[in-house]
Amino acid sequence: MAYFKDLKRYEYSKNLFKCAGEPLNIGWLERCAPYPNGVVAPELTKKLLALCKFPVNRYRGWHGCHFCKEYPVRITDSDGEFCLGDGEIRVAAKDENFTYVAPNLIYHYVIAHQYLPPDVFLDALRALSLPNPAVVWILEWIEAFQNQPAILSDLLDRTLRLDKPSLPPELRGAVVEAANELKVGESPGSDARETTESIVNRLKSELTKPK
Repeated sequence: MAYFKDLKRYEYSKNLFKCAGEPLNIGWLERCAPYPNGVVAPELTKKLLALCKFPVNRYRGWHGCHFCKEYPVRITDSDGEFCLGDGEIRVAAKDENFTYVAPNLIYHYVIAHQYLPPDVFLDALRALSLPNPAVVWILEWIEAFQNQPAILSDLLDRTLRLDKPSLPPELRGAVVEAANELKVGESPGSDARETTESIVNRLKSELTKPK
């Protein structure tokens, strides 16, 4: 895992999904650089864990911890066992002028190595309403594959088969419908009435509708 100074512009990846405003680094730690120590409030570590279990911009494989050499870093909670080091979390600032981007190893750094993130990140985390991770993944896939309906349909089917994270029951019907319609649109000689774009836009509208 590369080192990037906290609150400098994020540059690890070109994937800027869920980045409102300027993306800033948080928690990209390495043994070569000192970091602030402290204790993060339990209610914030709980939120951090919820985000880190189901990251975005997921990698192929894992990054280990440079401090304790654990690879991969494993955590266990009521949902089962998870490996960290395979993706990122994004937390928007309250004014949405910035989005804080952290490797999901940040949870391990906070719990095992007493890393204390900047106050502005903790304030943003405190104000965050936790999203449903399955919905977040679908929105990320729509952004990446909206012009490749066969791939997107397959990813939607996979999401529907997941036990964790699981879609809210009230959204499953919309996802099933979109997955099936995308398959029809890819069939040879299909006379589907809706374009891929309209199917995707309708699904996005359902997934982002205010509760």
